[in-house]
Amino acid sequence: MKQSSVVSLPLLGEGKPRRDPFGRWVCVKSSKIRGVSNPATGKANITAFLFLVLLSSSAFSQSALKVSPRESLTALSGDFRLDVAYAATPVPARFDSLLMEQQKKSGLQAAAMSLALPGAGEFYVGDYWKAASFLAAEVGLWIVYAAYESKGDDQTKLFESYADQHWSVVKYAQWVEQYGQTLNPNADPAKLSGLINPNNPNAPPWERVYWDRLNAAENEIGKGTRTFFSHQLPMRPEQQYYELIGKYPQFNTGWEDAQNLNEINFHTDLTQRFLDYSKMRGEANDFYNIASTAGKLLVLNHVLSALDAAWSAASDNKRVTMEAHVLPVQRPFGIVEFVPTARVSVII
Repeated sequence: MKQSSVVSLPLLGEGKPRRDPFGRWVCVKSSKIRGVSNPATGKANITAFLFLVLLSSSAFSQSALKVSPRESLTALSGDFRLDVAYAATPVPARFDSLLMEQQKKSGLQAAAMSLALPGAGEFYVGDYWKAASFLAAEVGLWIVYAAYESKGDDQTKLFESYADQHWSVVKYAQWVEQYGQTLNPNADPAKLSGLINPNNPNAPPWERVYWDRLNAAENEIGKGTRTFFSHQLPMRPEQQYYELIGKYPQFNTGWEDAQNLNEINFHTDLTQRFLDYSKMRGEANDFYNIASTAGKLLVLNHVLSALDAAWSAASDNKRVTMEAHVLPVQRPFGIVEFVPTARVSVII
């Protein structure tokens, strides 16, 4: 039987001796062996199959992740077996070392998103529980704000209607004409009379007085000492009109149940209508105060969510990095196995 003789150098293939990438001279003498298979050929085929599988999986991984090569791939010699042996040597970085980092998040973008809609920036960063918390707070505060703003509006309509039915600026002006001079003896009598328009007896009370004259009389009485006339009544339907008549005893005399009130007791003997109206206005103010507090908390929720989103983005960018390498490992019988390895760094 005719046998082949092979030199003890790494195999390159048929041809003349030449230098490999390590600077060594290699050559091959071979002859065909009939009926005998070469074991080295089978090993090379297995290694080639593994290498192709590795390349396929690497291509799939790179399509799903952001991969940045750390070093360029060393040029191959053209002979598969020599390149495999070359990769198995301890010389570093014969194959690419890949650094895969999660995509960095913009802190400015996260803050802007949460400033517009609390929780949006946290969702963008990936903090889903925080996103849900800020969004739930936003929804809840809006519900509170809308509910109590509506209650305040309804209560306002209620006490305004109550005032129109039970408080009369005509009755108040008549009392001013009668007791104004007594409250302030130094007041000009001409300014304390002619406050009521007699030409419209069937018109609503707020249309039957001369408002400029009434305000001048109030101002004249207020010039005296301890007269308890501190305000001038605005025209209906201004908001201050409805506020003053249930806030200051000066206007106690205009309520329909005001009886026997003089310059001495008008500010102390408050009527039941006055007290009931004051309570109604107080309830409306309470509703508006709750709505106002909810509105302030809404603004605060936007600001806190924006700050948290920016901080979360910055923290998340520094917290996790992952390195992946393909390491060649020399196995028995000259087989080189490529082992994917990964290292994850978590900063807490």
